[in-house]
Amino acid sequence: MKTDDTARLLSRIILIVAVGMVLWGAIVDLGQPVTSWFGTTSMIAMALLLLSSFWQLRGSLPSIAATALAAAVVSRLFSILRLYPPASLAGLKPDDLDLQVATGPGIPHFAILGWFLGALVFVHFILRASSAASSAEQRQASINASALTFIRVYVGLMFTPHFCSHILGGPFQFQVYTLYFASLGISMPGAQVLLAGSIELISAVGLTLGLFTRPVALLASVYLLMSMFLGGHFQIGYVWALPQGGYEFGVFWAAMIALFMVAGGGRASLDHAIRQMPFFSGRPWLRAASLLFA
Repeated sequence: MKTDDTARLLSRIILIVAVGMVLWGAIVDLGQPVTSWFGTTSMIAMALLLLSSFWQLRGSLPSIAATALAAAVVSRLFSILRLYPPASLAGLKPDDLDLQVATGPGIPHFAILGWFLGALVFVHFILRASSAASSAEQRQASINASALTFIRVYVGLMFTPHFCSHILGGPFQFQVYTLYFASLGISMPGAQVLLAGSIELISAVGLTLGLFTRPVALLASVYLLMSMFLGGHFQIGYVWALPQGGYEFGVFWAAMIALFMVAGGGRASLDHAIRQMPFFSGRPWLRAASLLFA
C-alpha cells in the first residue's frame, strides 16, 4: 500500500475514533453532574474536534495540527474532571491545591483514548510530511520544514493542560488556581488566573495552527519568563529538579518558542494559507507586511 493510501485510511480511522471520543464525552456531559461552565466548554471543544477531524480527511498539515489540538483539549478536560470535588479547600497547602486539579481523577480511561487518538494523529502527520516531496533535494528541504512544523505544533500543544485547568475546567478548578495564585502573593489572583489562561489559549491556538505566529511566539515567550519570575523560580536556582523547581524548564521552552519569532509559521501554517488568498495577490506590499506577523 502506498504512503498516500495509508494516510487516507488512517485519516478515516482518526475520524471514527474522534467520533467515539465525542460520543463518550457527550454521554458524560448529559448523564453526570457537570457544571454548566464545564458542559459548555467541553461541548464547544468536542464540536471543534468533529470539525477538525473532517477537515483532516483532506490531509493538510494545518488540519492535522488542528485535530491534535482539539483532541488534546477534549482529552484533558475529561481527564481532570472532578464530579464530586471536596466541600472545602480550607487548610490545604499550595502543593495540595495544585494537585487538586493537575491529577484528575477524571473519567476512568478517557486519557488512554486521548493518547491513542494522539498517536494516530502523529502517525498521520509523519505520513503526510514524508510524501510532501519527490526529489532528494526537495525531500531534504521538506523534512527540515516538517521538523520545524512539528516543533511548533508541539510547543503549542504544551499549553493545553494549563489553559484547560485555568479557564475551561469549571468553577472548582478556577477556585483552586485562584487560591494557589493567592498563596504565591500574586495580587488580584482571580483576574491573574483568567489572564494566564487566556494567554495560554492564544499561545496554543496561534502556535499549533501557525496563526499570527510571530507575535504569538513573542507573547508566549515573555509569558513563560514572567511565570518563572512571579513563581519565584529564578530565586530558587537553575536546575528544574531543585525543590519547588528552578527556572531551567521555563527558560528552555521560552527559548524554543522564541525561535518562531524569527522563523514564522512556515508553509504548513494558516499564516501561509492566508497569504495565498486572492486578496493578497495584487498587493505585494500587504504580503510583505504580513511577514511581520506570520
